[in-house]
Amino acid sequence: MAKKILLSILSGLVILIITWIYQNYEYSLSVEDGFFKKALKYKRMAFPPAPSKKEAFVFINTGKDLALTEDSVEYGNVTITDRAKLQQFLQKINQLTNPPIYTVLDLQFYYHNSTDLSVDSLLETTITRNKRLMIPVVKDEEGNYKDPIFLSNYAYSDYLTFGSGFNKFRVLNHSTLKSIPIVLHEKVNNAVYKDYFFFATCNGKLCLSAIWPHYYLTEPEVRANTQTAISQFYNLGEVLLDMEGNPSNYVNFFEDKILIIGNFEGDIHSTPVGKMAGSVILANIYLSLLNNHHIVSPIYLLILMAVLSFLSYFAWFSQIPKIKINFKFFFSSYLQKFLKSYISYFGCMFLLSLIALLVFDIQMALFLPSLILSGIEYIRQKKYLPEKKEEAES
Repeated sequence: MAKKILLSILSGLVILIITWIYQNYEYSLSVEDGFFKKALKYKRMAFPPAPSKKEAFVFINTGKDLALTEDSVEYGNVTITDRAKLQQFLQKINQLTNPPIYTVLDLQFYYHNSTDLSVDSLLETTITRNKRLMIPVVKDEEGNYKDPIFLSNYAYSDYLTFGSGFNKFRVLNHSTLKSIPIVLHEKVNNAVYKDYFFFATCNGKLCLSAIWPHYYLTEPEVRANTQTAISQFYNLGEVLLDMEGNPSNYVNFFEDKILIIGNFEGDIHSTPVGKMAGSVILANIYLSLLNNHHIVSPIYLLILMAVLSFLSYFAWFSQIPKIKINFKFFFSSYLQKFLKSYISYFGCMFLLSLIALLVFDIQMALFLPSLILSGIEYIRQKKYLPEKKEEAES
């Protein structure tokens, strides 16, 4: 009996390690995305999201103020932000006595302004003067980060999408280049991150490297300015015109706020709570970090380890109770056995996922273990072999 328990514990530990590695990458299963989408929807209905820790954002939309420039890679023109207006706006920000606590220029700068190169020169000078400003970098076709044409503080904001849209974001990737939400958390809130080979810590606490973010802000709420205590939304041209006409209104307007400038018309993604601009997604990821949704409780890990060890015992030496559903019409008898085991383990992981989300306020990938456990039970108990006659008759 002791050997069985020891093997079950070791098996639970191995499955936990595999799950941990999988969790801390961008990859996700469609069943996980679907589960978290539904869970977030009903959780938002029952408990309207309101971050206990918050920062105020000012979102500036450049999508209404665009210009054309020559495509230096292919034929034709590409659309860029009106950099003359952007430069004027950033210059006014730099001149403020009480500027934003940090500025995120969530725009890509990989094409020069072919109509007026002097505008790019002025814009770069304005950007480099602001030491609390950062711009994103993205990867090229070979998976390497490309340096923008302007010098500044760099951080990555690119993410992989699986299925229909954005679901999971890797905030740490074992690189010297950090993600925008991590940089904000460090610079604004003095958080300390350490990214090791197998795990990461935030302020000395174990944390995830990839998360399904909580959505405290939605696109309609941001655009309608319904949560002015957290976010305010303006178009670039409109706010620039108002700053020129009423400069006194902006002396303290940006103080203690995070300024995020992005294209709310073109940089749109599908999320579990609807269409959302990339800038709002970044703000939600930052708020998720600020509210410790990436922190992993040791108690939760112990519970997870105990559950996986308990289920491993069933997989190796017994069998988990099966649901009484007849799949003969659709599948062979061999596949039926696997499916029944998988659904039973899946039910256990589903319940554990709900506990993680509702009690520990953390979203973890827990559906992969059900596949591993059902596979162990299927192979160990030789369910791929023909049933004995007496078993078939019973």
